[in-house]
Amino acid sequence: MPKTAFIDESGNHNLDTTKPGSSSYFIVCAIIVDDNELDAFNIAAEKIRQNHFHESEIKSSKVRAKDGHKRHIKILNDILDLKFTFYALAVDKNRIYKDSGLQHKRTFIKNLNGKLYGSLFQHFAEIKVIADETGNQDFSRSFKRYVDKNHIPDLFSSSSFGLASSQEHIGVQIADFIAGTLAQVYENKSNTKLEEEYEKLIKQKSVGLDEWPPKFAQAPSAPATSNAFDKTIMDYAFRQAHLFLDNNSSNHSDDIKMQVCALDFLIFQSHWNNAIDYIPTHSLKSHLRESGYSEISDQVLRSSIIAKLRDADVLIASSNKGYKIPSKLADLHDFVARVDSQAIPLLKRLNKARKNILMATSNEVDILQSDKSPALSNIISKVEI
Repeated sequence: MPKTAFIDESGNHNLDTTKPGSSSYFIVCAIIVDDNELDAFNIAAEKIRQNHFHESEIKSSKVRAKDGHKRHIKILNDILDLKFTFYALAVDKNRIYKDSGLQHKRTFIKNLNGKLYGSLFQHFAEIKVIADETGNQDFSRSFKRYVDKNHIPDLFSSSSFGLASSQEHIGVQIADFIAGTLAQVYENKSNTKLEEEYEKLIKQKSVGLDEWPPKFAQAPSAPATSNAFDKTIMDYAFRQAHLFLDNNSSNHSDDIKMQVCALDFLIFQSHWNNAIDYIPTHSLKSHLRESGYSEISDQVLRSSIIAKLRDADVLIASSNKGYKIPSKLADLHDFVARVDSQAIPLLKRLNKARKNILMATSNEVDILQSDKSPALSNIISKVEI
């Protein structure tokens, strides 16, 4: 399904966070809408603008916190009724080396905003990205050339990138409000009620919320457990998952892009479901479909995505409930039990067929003595099944 993404930001580019008015975080947010829902989205968003901002644009900076965020929460609840998802990048400026090249505004924007654009083009097969333009036209043109060259997969891609005024696109204004909501929480300017709405926003609408600079091997909180190895297993599993994403974020192979998309979803769900729940197969397939990939069978999901990730040393546990990044030893025991329930019966049936053919041919034909299956023959000869 073709999609349109609207981009806006919250915060500023100044790395000296001690200066008055300088934010600690810089947040870039993409509101993502299916093209077949775009007209309805625009109409409904325009009604929200008229109800809450009258003749003005929707801007989070116009909503003051003096009423305990009540107005902010009311607007956010109306926005949650719109049909969209969002992806955001939160940049912790306190963790960036102050004398790095990112101290320069243009370098900051090209590199950090570019990370979000690159992720959108990586995850969605066909997407039109519209970002709020800057005041400087020369830089806007330069920035568009930079994104076209560095982030759009190839000349034949149906995806595109453009800059436009927020007045022209109500979606950019919605992106402004979501980015501002995230900023309120990241800057510790929220209260309990707003944080509850923030949690609702993340769970209902987010397809990803990344933080940069990345915190190495970041894993969700470990579940309550008595096993001493659970934290070690969780940390290793998430470290391997993030390593795969880092190594393949710029790979434009369709197979790799689907693997990255699926793994990103598993990681995100682990963080927001307390690393406990398995993700059902149908949910994983639905996420891939909503990301713009064609419908795939359960077999393709297993063989071309999950199996390939495991081949690349990514730990993925599975059971009859679905898939997950393992957070405890019991998850790996689930994986072992699933393999045992599927592989051992097949090997037993194969060995039974082999013995029957050996008997029927007076040991003249051994169906496992073939150049096509030396490993299988070796396993059956060494294992009592």
